Amino acid sequence: MAAGSRTAPQRTPLPARALGLGFEQLVRRGLRGVWLRGQLPPGGCVWAANHHSWWDGFLAAAVLRRQQRPAALLMDGANLSDYRFFAGLGVISTDRPRQALQSLRQGRVLVIYPEAELRPAGRLGELAPGAAWLARRAPAPLLPVAVRVVARGHQYAEALIDIGDPCPPEELPSELAGRLAGLDAALAEADPREPLPGFSAAVAGRRSWDERIDRWSAVIGRR
Repeated sequence: MAAGSRTAPQRTPLPARALGLGFEQLVRRGLRGVWLRGQLPPGGCVWAANHHSWWDGFLAAAVLRRQQRPAALLMDGANLSDYRFFAGLGVISTDRPRQALQSLRQGRVLVIYPEAELRPAGRLGELAPGAAWLARRAPAPLLPVAVRVVARGHQYAEALIDIGDPCPPEELPSELAGRLAGLDAALAEADPREPLPGFSAAVAGRRSWDERIDRWSAVIGRR
């Protein structure tokens, strides 16, 4: 297939759709919710995010499912060999760059964590070149995506996803680092009981015990 050519996205297999629903339910039951800022362009694009939380892959899957966007996830080949059934569910080995390019040309959102490993929830680590290479080669828009999962003023942790505008591949390290630092600064200053300004609810989750009590108290008070 020639670089830049496009094919229609294939229908997601039933097992993959079922697993996607399961991932969304996991997020709904384990977190207070997911809040999103920014938007994805139409068609194939590279979702290049920091990888500082166990939740990261599940969050991307849940948000993309809610937006009805076909997706694929790039995973280290050694890890994928331990979970081989993932290969039939839209997960692509880093050893198969042609398959990753094909997914982009089919209009899928390719989720990549260019730090290449789970890192502490701090500053952005050094980035591997794969995300930038795939974006150039496809070609496809390259999006810096900052993600934080934080316990704030409620019982359950909250996930914040900040999607940046497409950037030139060579600027991904600075763009992603800057977006992550900006998200951390906003979290440090915001009222922990209120949604972060500029973000909207993308996936609903579990309410705190006190919120549920307040809700029932309001219902009883109206009777």
